[in-house]
Amino acid sequence: AAVRALTAPGPRPTALLCDDDVLAAGACKGARTLGLSVPGDVSVTGFDDLSLASALDPELTTVRLPAEAIGEHGMQALLALLAGRPAPAVELPLTLLPRASSAPPAAR
Repeated sequence: AAVRALTAPGPRPTALLCDDDVLAAGACKGARTLGLSVPGDVSVTGFDDLSLASALDPELTTVRLPAEAIGEHGMQALLALLAGRPAPAVELPLTLLPRASSAPPAAR
């Protein structure tokens, strides 16, 4: 999908926001295959803050999710729905971890 986005007609995206760090690693590889520099030509960001994120070159910008809290609140929502009650709305904090795979877009 990243290669498709980077080779589609029209202006090339300056950044790719991937569903998780594994997909972001693949996006970095795809960009390099096309001769693009990460982050010089395209920034890449993932989600999950897997150990893979800091092992890549360049280190991957990622968003840390509170996985335990997501599971806990998801279960509470499911139990509420099963009991015929509305699921409570919850906002959980996310943490952006800026690393070397992201930079301001280059001037065009």
